[in-house]
Amino acid sequence: MAQKSKTKKVFDQVSRYASVGLELGFSVAIGIVSGYYLDQWLGTSPWLTIFLLLCGVAAGFKRIYLVLKSLEREQREQEREEEANRRADLKKNER
Repeated sequence: MAQKSKTKKVFDQVSRYASVGLELGFSVAIGIVSGYYLDQWLGTSPWLTIFLLLCGVAAGFKRIYLVLKSLEREQREQEREEEANRRADLKKNER
């Protein structure tokens, strides 16, 4: 049972990392496409495309930062739980 739990955690982390890559790509793509069409409509080529591309890159990197921060927090919590379980086992063995 413990093996399945570890495997599930690994797959959860891998899926998060994969989704972050997709989100970065989509953020950049949405910025480029939106900027291109706004430039065509307003006649401001290439300024809005460049601006919205940079906004998409910034949004993608912000998302990467937030996901990594979340994963780090979860890892710290897991380490605390493991340490508490280890201490509880040691107390049981001392009795």
